[in-house]
Amino acid sequence: MFRWYDKKEVNTGRQREFDYLKGIFMLLIFMIHSFQTTFSPEDNILKTIYIFNSMSGAAIFIFIMGFGSVYSRNSTPAGFLKSSIRLVIYQYLNNLAYVAALLLPYPIVSASLSKESSDMLSILIKIYLQYTNIFFISGIIYLVLALLKKLNAHTLVYVFIGAAVSLAAPFVYGLPVDVPVLGYIVKLLIGEADFVSFTPLYFLPYALFGAAFAKMFRHVRSKRRFYLEVIPVCITIAIIWWVMVFVQHGTDINVLRPAMGKGYICPDLWHVTASISHIMILAAIIFLICEKTGVKDRIPKNPLSRQLLYYNTHISKYYALHVLTYNAAFGLHGYLSFEAWQCWVLVPVCMLTTEAMVRGYNKVYDKIKKRRETRTNASKK
Repeated sequence: MFRWYDKKEVNTGRQREFDYLKGIFMLLIFMIHSFQTTFSPEDNILKTIYIFNSMSGAAIFIFIMGFGSVYSRNSTPAGFLKSSIRLVIYQYLNNLAYVAALLLPYPIVSASLSKESSDMLSILIKIYLQYTNIFFISGIIYLVLALLKKLNAHTLVYVFIGAAVSLAAPFVYGLPVDVPVLGYIVKLLIGEADFVSFTPLYFLPYALFGAAFAKMFRHVRSKRRFYLEVIPVCITIAIIWWVMVFVQHGTDINVLRPAMGKGYICPDLWHVTASISHIMILAAIIFLICEKTGVKDRIPKNPLSRQLLYYNTHISKYYALHVLTYNAAFGLHGYLSFEAWQCWVLVPVCMLTTEAMVRGYNKVYDKIKKRRETRTNASKK
């Protein structure tokens, strides 16, 4: 038992399976947001994808963020604080970009807009200007991680706080605070509002459990043994989860979709536990595949694998920019929803457009960086 554990920290390198998981998460987001950002009715294929994604999705991103906070080279309270401020700023800069993308087609379609379309545009502008999503909740969570790091909290403290927050969250969600400004800030953190996509309240446990897991994972001397011992437990939890879901909600996809959606946005402790079990199963499968193919510690030749790793490396850019394409397409369509087949056509269009923006930005940034380094080296001589 626990033959994979070492008293020393021996597993401190790159954990490639989690890089792949974030890349897969981005692929799912491309698909799901093609319907959500254009307010289009979902077909059964998308509903099925969403139901699966509700057990991973944003949970993958936040869990791995917490995990990465332990493996990061800049894992200091000051570093976390800087990341917190930067991510919250990113959120609101991103919001301005969302609004700009929505308004870009307006001069072209304004003459033919119906009242319904005009009202939709007005509502969306108000929502997007205040919108909080992954960047915002990540920023708030980094504040908590900075505090725990500063206090040099024990691993069990992370687990205890994560569990306590999960248990308390349903009782404080949407709790009104009738104090100007403060009440609005509290709403962003724990409240329900049209402009709040995810709340730090519900997703903080994923990060804390991820950080606690990483502290233990650094002591794993045999990842193969670890996964083979842990995965049966995770599979058992996953099976119990799905049995309970089907017993409670049946197999009607139209009933499952809203039920799973609610749990995805506001997960309780059981949902968080089941989600992490799903994440670990996926991580184990990816690790075993990488080990079998011999690519666990090097860049793969397979173009799909390379692209998933590129998504992981630049995931903040992809997440920020991909919605711009959907918003612009939505505007060109007169701020009206699409049919399902049109949404699926939008997916590869968005992927290619976002790819061009991200790689174009990275190429320009690299050139500017090299010029600065050349000038700095020249000035030193």
